[in-house]
Amino acid sequence: MTESIASLKEQLIELHQRVDNAEIFQSLYQRIGELVEKVPSQKRTSYEPPADDQRYLKNEMSAIELQMLEKEPLDQAQKNSLFYHLASVDRSTREGSRQAINDLLGHEMVSAEEVARWTDYVLQDDILYAHVLEPKNQAVFMRASAVNMLHSFLMADRFGYFFLTEEKLQEVIDKIALLVLLEKDTRGFIGRRGWAHMFFELTNIFKEMTERTDLLRGDHIFMMTVLVERYRRLRTPLEMGEQNEIAEYLVSLLKRHRLYQDYFLMELKDWRAWLKQQSDVDNEGDWHLFFNYQRLMTALLVDKDLPPKVMAEIIEQEI
Repeated sequence: MTESIASLKEQLIELHQRVDNAEIFQSLYQRIGELVEKVPSQKRTSYEPPADDQRYLKNEMSAIELQMLEKEPLDQAQKNSLFYHLASVDRSTREGSRQAINDLLGHEMVSAEEVARWTDYVLQDDILYAHVLEPKNQAVFMRASAVNMLHSFLMADRFGYFFLTEEKLQEVIDKIALLVLLEKDTRGFIGRRGWAHMFFELTNIFKEMTERTDLLRGDHIFMMTVLVERYRRLRTPLEMGEQNEIAEYLVSLLKRHRLYQDYFLMELKDWRAWLKQQSDVDNEGDWHLFFNYQRLMTALLVDKDLPPKVMAEIIEQEI
């Protein structure tokens, strides 16, 4: 982790703790917005994905699929290979590994202790933040796989594995929040390589968090604020269903308590005022600020569960 990322991480964790302790509230979105604007960029560097995709699919994956059909346990080397190939740039290899791991969870062929170790694995900095400050690096597929698997592990914990401690859950929130701040790749489906879809995958984590009963309201305010403040500053388009996913997450949270509605409307008011100040719109990135906003508002308005108070405010606004 670079020094600049480490500094952002410390500041973000501090804000999370302070909102949980009710030390800050109204200024949270401004403070997080300032952190988003401090995120640096780096030149693209080389990424070395697994180079044995065809052998893996033909030999290892075929054997793994057969064993699982017969409910035979996998050995540690096979499980390690599944996780290693999550970083592949080959769509079949990557998605096959994801499916096999999900099948292990679904068929209860692993222990809670093992799922806890898997969670630690995908949360490693050199996996979760690999090449994250670089534009359009193929490491996005490794990051996307890590987030996708983390979502599965969170669901597994909620549905019966029960391995997450309070401390680990807070670590998950902080690490994913930092990734949202840092992530620059807004691509969805990338040719023959398949899905990157980072903001879709990240929003799935946030949606899963709304299903938990062991989080504070401050945790939810923090997560919502991080996602909204990063989204509003994206200067590249999200065009492959991400807005619908984000809107679904927001509605699922907003309808739970008026506190979330009031905070979102306060943040939305500031967002609209900020956009109105962008008067010198003369490049592609500037226009994406406006159209990303409009697409999200449209996605919110078509959701029948959107609280009336929020709906009325969106309808009344003009940019």
